[in-house]
Amino acid sequence: MSQGEPLVVAAGLRKTYPIFGGTLVKRRTGTVHAVDDVSFVIRRGETLGLVGESGCGKSTTGRLVMRLIEPDAGSIRFDRVELTTLGRRRRNEGRRRLQLMFQDPSSAFNPRMRVGRIVSEPMRLAGATGKAQRDRVAELLPLVGLAAEQAERFPHQFSGGQRQRIGIARALALRPELIVCDEPVAALDVSVQAQVVNLLQDLQDQFGLTYLFISHDLRVVRHISDRVAVMYLGRIVELAPTAELYGSPQHPYTRMLLDAVPKTRPGGARAGSRAAGEASLAPAAGRQGCLFAPRCPHVMPRCREEVPAFREAAPGHVAACHLLG
Repeated sequence: MSQGEPLVVAAGLRKTYPIFGGTLVKRRTGTVHAVDDVSFVIRRGETLGLVGESGCGKSTTGRLVMRLIEPDAGSIRFDRVELTTLGRRRRNEGRRRLQLMFQDPSSAFNPRMRVGRIVSEPMRLAGATGKAQRDRVAELLPLVGLAAEQAERFPHQFSGGQRQRIGIARALALRPELIVCDEPVAALDVSVQAQVVNLLQDLQDQFGLTYLFISHDLRVVRHISDRVAVMYLGRIVELAPTAELYGSPQHPYTRMLLDAVPKTRPGGARAGSRAAGEASLAPAAGRQGCLFAPRCPHVMPRCREEVPAFREAAPGHVAACHLLG
């Protein structure tokens, strides 16, 4: 799909959480940097994939964009409007243009509500009439591959893939421009994942949607994304067009992630490799230098002292690594 002007511009986003310790008296012992100086642009009509291991800050970034949590610092502009300074009324009005899809939609569903009520809930909160809600539900369910009469059923009567389709229908209820997809297919079988991803792409083409697609699964991200940002311990370390990133990764962490994608060897054996160690949520002392240095096979003395700046490896392809200097 063709992309237009920037729809989302995030600059210098930071979000920290305190660590408390002690047995009898709890006291603050440190800080977790969930998101640390993160900047990116999402152009209208494109899909930006955000990938990384669990605990790297992907979901926190998505919630910052949605204004479900407040940043400690930084700017989020949506269609040229600064979201971080909006008052409550304008913020609520603006949220109609941004919607969120969860990994497990059933956790966000009221099990006592019928599907029609679940899908129309955003419209009810926005003040739509009962007839407008019913008409919109009858329009949305067939769009996501469900029958209109299934509006009378309850969530437990559907499979996992069908519940995700219900979640998509609810996300579309207010005709949003941006959907933040937070691990939307992680809980699904591979065949069902493909169906849901294809549905998201079809809906994007039909309605001109823009996606921030958050996932740890690089195979899924490759299929749906126009560009990919790689995140490690709260920082983006590489960003590039999808084909460029997968064909010529520049950051050692990106190469590690790609090497870890299971590959089938002759005879059916699956292989993958990983760099030594694993990501840790513990705060790095002073957050100095490259945070990937303890795991990097190419670490140099300067890596432990200097935070690497972004350097352009190719047009539109940047990586924060001293190897490019």
